Amino acid sequence: MRSKSFEHEAGARQFGALIDRVGAAAALAVWDARQSASAGVPTLREWVDEYLDPASGRLTGIEKGTRAGYRSIADRSLLPILGDLPVDAITKADVGRWVAWQEQQMSARRRNGQPTPISPKTVKNYHALLSSILAAAVDAGHRTDNPAFRTRLTRGRKREGVFLSRQEFATVLHFVPAYYKPLVLFLAGTGMRWGEATAITWGDVELATTPPTARVEKAWKKGADGTPVLGPPKSEKARRTVSLWPEIVASLGAPRPGDELLFPGAMRGRQIWYGAFNTRIWKTAVRLANDAEACATADLLPIGKQPNVHDLRHTHASWLIHAGAPLPFVQARLGHEKITTTVDTYGHLLPDAHLQMAQIMSETMSNVLPAGGSPLALTADAG
Repeated sequence: MRSKSFEHEAGARQFGALIDRVGAAAALAVWDARQSASAGVPTLREWVDEYLDPASGRLTGIEKGTRAGYRSIADRSLLPILGDLPVDAITKADVGRWVAWQEQQMSARRRNGQPTPISPKTVKNYHALLSSILAAAVDAGHRTDNPAFRTRLTRGRKREGVFLSRQEFATVLHFVPAYYKPLVLFLAGTGMRWGEATAITWGDVELATTPPTARVEKAWKKGADGTPVLGPPKSEKARRTVSLWPEIVASLGAPRPGDELLFPGAMRGRQIWYGAFNTRIWKTAVRLANDAEACATADLLPIGKQPNVHDLRHTHASWLIHAGAPLPFVQARLGHEKITTTVDTYGHLLPDAHLQMAQIMSETMSNVLPAGGSPLALTADAG
């Protein structure tokens, strides 16, 4: 049994609340760290306030909405466990304790009406923010190392991209309402990200060139209040020119003033809201594309897949690669910052890769395996 005395009631209540949040052992560890902390060193809560304050200059080059998102992550994820620790008293064990707690939390998403565990990717993103905050504390001289560096996280299983064949895409497109068909065709035909394609204006499209092109110079971002705002693309390489072809240009209809969106919303003529499109248009089309009766009525085969909107980008890349497009060309068209991203994501789709590997192994093993008979026909005393 251990007890603590406080000069002021407010301090006692604060310590009691900390015990309720993180447990007695962790609360006592926070207390001990406070007593041994260097004078003037901020707690993580105080340091997060400074780090995210635009006036501090600690974090630059990000949108207001991104900064607000970091604030939200810190409040709900980092600070409940680590917020009361002085930044120079946080240890690798403290970070590990936070990871263990975070991996047990539920996400805001629900499946079949039930909450789902937070994804490993989300934990990875939260950890990256914590590591950046602690790295800034090192730069500021508040500590000498970053205890979040190289923390082991539960990897989980990453969702694999869904690649549609041309016929499968045509089936999904069949069930998309006519108003949205040009947008879906554009996404699959250019490989643009949703935020890029829906930010394209007529002024970004050059129809007089051969071939026609669309220039990616902006993308929708989340504003500080959660509403979408226009900002720069994801990276410098994401600023790019994407070639078009006559059929996709024809689907766009008659040109309009340069400041008008290529794909305005059906109701208000402004930006198409992803959430509504995904729920009402895309998921409905995918459901029907998997419905045997609906497909039979349209003389189509069910696709047997559950693609999301972003999978149109994956599908576009797969079509290019299967047609023999070099990976650097695919990288430039998709706007990947590094060729390794293209290789890691789509390298397995190279049409000759599997054949070449099989041929190499056949030639390598031809002089190793016994002549005649099956190499698996081993006797009991084969050694």
